[in-house]
Amino acid sequence: MRNLELFSTASIDHLMWSQKEYSANLDSPALSIFTDFDHSQPMVIDSSASAVDTAEIMVKTHAFMRLVVDKTNRFLGIITQYELSHSKMMKLAAKNACTINDLQVTELMVPREGLMALDYHQVATANVSDVVRALQENGLHHMLVIDHELHHIRGLIAANDVARKLNVPIDINQPPSFSQIFKATR
Repeated sequence: MRNLELFSTASIDHLMWSQKEYSANLDSPALSIFTDFDHSQPMVIDSSASAVDTAEIMVKTHAFMRLVVDKTNRFLGIITQYELSHSKMMKLAAKNACTINDLQVTELMVPREGLMALDYHQVATANVSDVVRALQENGLHHMLVIDHELHHIRGLIAANDVARKLNVPIDINQPPSFSQIFKATR
């Protein structure tokens, strides 16, 4: 066994920032922009957390989305800063005749039954442009990736991560609702 020596950081006031810029292009393999939960821990929030606390955690950690899990880490759904907006919490609190401090994250999350995902093996053979098109066509900022063989959520693709790796903004618009289409054709 080797003893390791500790050093003072008193005179060190700079962080090392990587000079290596990883950039993908539209022809790069889709796996190059994929967050694989086999290699990195998913960002989760416990289903018993309050909505207000979850919103604060997400702001402090610069996270737009978290996966909601129960006490046994069973996947229940997702929560985003959009669902945790103050106006949405106020509306739901008024509807439930409570305060926003009484709201649980599960009351605002998108349940797993309401989510669509890509298959891991499909992503493994796709390129970045295929993924960008899928995100844009579906108006999604995040897309879950499932492994059908293991019956698990395998990972996630985030539009912000893709944009950073491509060094270009990715415009994600919500697909129009039926009522918006109806109004536009009148």
